Amino acid sequence: YTNEKQKKTRHLKPRILVMGASPDCSRQYISTMNCIFSAQKRAVPIDGCMISQSDSVFLQQAAHLTGGMYYRPERQKLLLQYLLTLFLMGPRDRALMSTPPASSVDFRAACFCHQAPASVGYVCSVCLSIFCALTPTCSTCGVIFNTEPT
Repeated sequence: YTNEKQKKTRHLKPRILVMGASPDCSRQYISTMNCIFSAQKRAVPIDGCMISQSDSVFLQQAAHLTGGMYYRPERQKLLLQYLLTLFLMGPRDRALMSTPPASSVDFRAACFCHQAPASVGYVCSVCLSIFCALTPTCSTCGVIFNTEPT
């Protein structure tokens, strides 16, 4: 959609705001990362606002990689104020304002079997799923791994 609109209107600067309320799902990791990389390639910032008690690693990575902003409001009663003051203004205007400091981003990938961040793991060569332990088959795409030493 944004590609079509940008062809017609050159000065258009698209942005994406993602509101999250549920925990990250490891089954959506590949599609989420593909969306992030597409937005990054098109220079479309992704802003993330998490309205639950836990942070979203996916939204943090999306905001960091695309030049957007991630924020998890402490007080839900002020959600409208956060949306209007933090996310309504563009990235250029945010540089002029005093915004909350960016939290540290966890760049570890989520393990597909336990949905926990993995520092070291095994990667499926077909679908790029990440596992914390060696398994005989990929639970995502079903490929059978050769675990015999060569």
